[in-house]
Amino acid sequence: VKFALFLLLLMPSTSSNHYHFVNESKSWTEAQRYCRENYTDLATIDNMEEMNRLINTVNGSYTGLAWIGLYDDLDSWRWSLDDESFYKEGERDFRGWDHQPDNYIGRELCVYIHSYGTWFDGQCETYHTFVCYNGMNI
Repeated sequence: VKFALFLLLLMPSTSSNHYHFVNESKSWTEAQRYCRENYTDLATIDNMEEMNRLINTVNGSYTGLAWIGLYDDLDSWRWSLDDESFYKEGERDFRGWDHQPDNYIGRELCVYIHSYGTWFDGQCETYHTFVCYNGMNI
């Protein structure tokens, strides 16, 4: 399998979140499995600072769409990383939609981010690159 994995280190900050852009196209479920096997989970973005940090990891070297860990369980939007202790108050509710979500025809249940930072809902079976989160302190 040919793919390139770009380890993208964050700028120094008080946060220990590390994002890894994977330049391999997978469905949302396949991307989630990959991230869970190799890192912690798909990327979780809990505030504007984190969103900017994630976007800055690409540094203009990539433009396009990438899965993140937000999905619709038909009841509400949830993060793939479902660990209550991970989130501070209000962080689970952070969203970066651009006139979204519209869940077109009831089939857009997974979320991708454009390289400029806007979030969109899309069909989970669509293939996109993706961003993993590694909660380990490196």
